[in-house]
Amino acid sequence: MSEQQDKTVGQYIKTLAIPLIIICLFCSFLVAFAHEGTKDTIAAKAKADTEAAYKAIFPDLGQLTQAKAPGGKIKDLQISKKDGKANGYIYTVVPNSYGGPLELMVGINAKDGKITGIKVLKHDDTPGLGAKSTEPAFSDQFKGKDTKKDIKLVKHATNKPDEFQAITAATITSSAIRDGVNEVRADYVKNYAGK
Repeated sequence: MSEQQDKTVGQYIKTLAIPLIIICLFCSFLVAFAHEGTKDTIAAKAKADTEAAYKAIFPDLGQLTQAKAPGGKIKDLQISKKDGKANGYIYTVVPNSYGGPLELMVGINAKDGKITGIKVLKHDDTPGLGAKSTEPAFSDQFKGKDTKKDIKLVKHATNKPDEFQAITAATITSSAIRDGVNEVRADYVKNYAGK
């Protein structure tokens, strides 16, 4: 390459690089501005979704107080209070499932120690199979289950108070939910039952 061609290529690169740098800086500014402008809305939406989930699994929701989570797979514990007394407990537990961690919320009534509901908040399990864990037909099985003993997973419904029916072809997802519910149940019995 001649010296003249080197200058031409260098000038060509400068001619392209300067506008590209300006465009990149402008786009970065727009993304940052959009993020700042929407982060409060996103946070408010996330808070509203969480409160709706609390209400869905514990309909008699009172004033919530965050308690220290016991650790392990239990990531959060909210205590619902009415008239200054605990009327329920809402746990968030993250057991391992087929596609990775599954985030599960479990409500327990303080008066009778029964499960008021469960809700799968997040999962990466197979669409159409493990995803059925989010459907009411599956989650409603847990309402009214007693926390006095472990909840068992069965392939066919038996209507026993300590059993629930697995999702067909999604045994790993069902097992993860069982494990999460039983971890919550054990913590509730150890720290809150009858108090």
